[in-house]
Amino acid sequence: MHLVNSKELLELGSFIKVAYNKCVKAGSFSLPILGYNKRVIKKVLNGVASLNSEDLTLSDVIVVKGFYINIVFKA
Repeated sequence: MHLVNSKELLELGSFIKVAYNKCVKAGSFSLPILGYNKRVIKKVLNGVASLNSEDLTLSDVIVVKGFYINIVFKA
């Protein structure tokens, strides 16, 4: 699962609002998930042609308002 703190970090126009109440627990906090979709980080991977020539695509990235940083989490 990947997590960001702003829907503006997702692909433009791709934000899908969640239709149910679901939360992320962080320590003693419980923060609501606002929505999800895809995030593309441009030119951060090394490709065959050159360094930093490929995009990194993250699927099912959730948006949780209230975090100060963005988190990549593997369960």
